Amino acid sequence: MPFRLRLRTDVLNEKAEEVGDRTSNAIAKRAGVQASTITRLVAGETTPTVATLVALGNAYEISLDDLVAGAPEAEQVPA
Repeated sequence: MPFRLRLRTDVLNEKAEEVGDRTSNAIAKRAGVQASTITRLVAGETTPTVATLVALGNAYEISLDDLVAGAPEAEQVPA
């Protein structure tokens, strides 16, 4: 079964709050990514790109291992 990476929002939010970043806009600004990207990631609507993960990791000094988690994708059942 393939795995899908997902952002560990708990880890990101904890590190962001430590430096006073409490909104998606503040996180996006510090990391240099679009605010809409952060919003979609936090909502679980999209899979993070490597570039976004690196930007977030660098901005908040979080290792990639700590920033992502693998989640098994739901199996597709033929109709």
